[in-house]
Amino acid sequence: MIGALLAGVCVGTAHADPVSYGSNGVFAVGDGPPGWATASIPPGRYRVDQSPSMYPYLSPPGFWLRCNNFPCAGNFPGHIIARGDAMRDQSTFVDILPTDVAVSLNNVTLTVAG
Repeated sequence: MIGALLAGVCVGTAHADPVSYGSNGVFAVGDGPPGWATASIPPGRYRVDQSPSMYPYLSPPGFWLRCNNFPCAGNFPGHIIARGDAMRDQSTFVDILPTDVAVSLNNVTLTVAG
């Protein structure tokens, strides 16, 4: 009887929190980070959120860049495929494509969208 009770306690599924990336940095798209990036991010759909700031909550508005080459930064406009802003009061979304080379995050957090 005790074995049956213990077996019932052990049954269940684990729920992991969605994976997030941010809030600042350059992420290589795909498997491994080349020299220009500090980490990698898989292609997919992500929710974009403004990174939290400390009181008085006046951090600069966040934005992301999708790039077709390194360096992935605002001062290399020829490398930028798309740009988007974070909204403080609502989430927005970005689709990172397998053909993208890098994503630059500036005061934003990307969370895998379910």
